[in-house]
Amino acid sequence: MKTFLYPLWFLFGSIFAYLGYIHWRYSDTPFRPFFLRQPAGSEDMTSEVPEQDKLARKIVDDLNNYVEKMNSDLSKRNRVAATGYFVAVIVCVVSIFLIYVA
Repeated sequence: MKTFLYPLWFLFGSIFAYLGYIHWRYSDTPFRPFFLRQPAGSEDMTSEVPEQDKLARKIVDDLNNYVEKMNSDLSKRNRVAATGYFVAVIVCVVSIFLIYVA
């Protein structure tokens, strides 16, 4: 029975380690901010900004604030998930050790 449990715990530990690594990598990958593009061939329109352009800039600012908040939240969530997977890897290693000792 012990010969069956070693590969099983090793397989679980490997899967948890991979998932922990992936979540840790995702925590360092933020979403890009949104930029309002200027039409081709247009010059700087800072002297007269139409009302629609002001509204578009406000929407872009609000969207970028939301993206920034989501980046922070997703980073924390992915780090917590990665930590949980790494704890599971430690449990797998301890289980393998306990099977060896018993």
